[in-house]
Amino acid sequence: MTALLTRRTALASGLAACMAPALPSSARAGTPVLAPLKWAPRTRRVIEGLIATHASTDPDPARRPYAVFDWDNTCIAGDCEETLLHYTASHFLFALSPHDFARATALDVPARTFGGEFRTVEGHRVRFADLHADLCADYALLAARPGAPAADDPALLSLRSKLVFAYDAITATCDGDVSCRWIIRLLAGHDAAGLAALARASNTWHLGQGIGRETWATPATRPGRAGIVARPVLTGLRLTPEIADLQSALRAAGIEVYVCSASLEEVVAVFATDPDYGYGLPRANVLGVRMQWPGGRLGLNAAPHWPVTYREGKVRAIRNTQLRRHGHGPLLVCGDSSGDFAMLGGFADTKLGLIVNRLLPGPIGTLSAQAIAQMSAPDPRFVLQGRDDNTGEWRPSEQSIPLGHSLPQLSGPVPA
Repeated sequence: MTALLTRRTALASGLAACMAPALPSSARAGTPVLAPLKWAPRTRRVIEGLIATHASTDPDPARRPYAVFDWDNTCIAGDCEETLLHYTASHFLFALSPHDFARATALDVPARTFGGEFRTVEGHRVRFADLHADLCADYALLAARPGAPAADDPALLSLRSKLVFAYDAITATCDGDVSCRWIIRLLAGHDAAGLAALARASNTWHLGQGIGRETWATPATRPGRAGIVARPVLTGLRLTPEIADLQSALRAAGIEVYVCSASLEEVVAVFATDPDYGYGLPRANVLGVRMQWPGGRLGLNAAPHWPVTYREGKVRAIRNTQLRRHGHGPLLVCGDSSGDFAMLGGFADTKLGLIVNRLLPGPIGTLSAQAIAQMSAPDPRFVLQGRDDNTGEWRPSEQSIPLGHSLPQLSGPVPA
């Protein structure tokens, strides 16, 4: 806990810079803007040059340049919404009735049979209808009991194993909008204050946990209709002081800072706006998935006229808000995954894309390859930043170390 508080204090100390008036860019040219910390040196120099060139003293925020950051695995190490699911499931802190839980977990999910890696431990294919029946049975049993279940309760272990199995399978096989809404609907029924308190408790608990991977498996005594399943679960969260410092430096230079996340907006805001975590962004600058709140409680239905902020949805959200406000696209975009691909390359005004190098394939791998090809260019379009996934901390290099490995690498695939 002492180490965590020390890091939070160090992060929060940088926020004072946000209140300082921006200096003319000429006064800052050639002057270090960012603390070295664990930046890849060239990446830091490129970003410092960008800040020096585009710093603004315009008194109207709408006329200033702006930067947009993904949140999960960009501003922090880990995913605050997925760890919130793990925390909620492990402590059975849901706020849904069994009837509403059944609705929430079935809504929008097409009837299908999962295959590939999404099989039982015995290798059998899993029908979603059977998986859903097991989820509902476990949930109803736990909801009917007084008090919190024991950590080793077979029904609890079955519920949480099949929740993460279902979420992973839906994410891999359904449209991204479906999986984004599915995980959020599990939080329905909480009011705003209760959800914020739950998210803060999850953040605090996971910040104190080791970074690693564990397996959640269905107990042999509760195979249910779907059978026994098992899924790997990533543990722990970490703050990223380099991002907090960058956001402070941008704001001090008159460059507005926004977050655009595929997680529920209110969950991200708990992390992004609380100075205790070191970021301290304005609430209005946090964009994420939005839902309806009937009667002041998180509901099951999407907010009207707002995109799911995932892939192209992030571009639409930025166009609908910041492009209209500022009259131009973002100066800087920061991301880590293919969910950020469209945002990183979707605006002609963007001068630089910062990619946290997670050694991922797919569209983000294509952008990472461009960054590698431009590593000696004086004015790159994309830059990489390495991370050690074993600690959640950045590395002073473009190379990253995959979880469970010790050797850094510049690009994927990650060794088995």
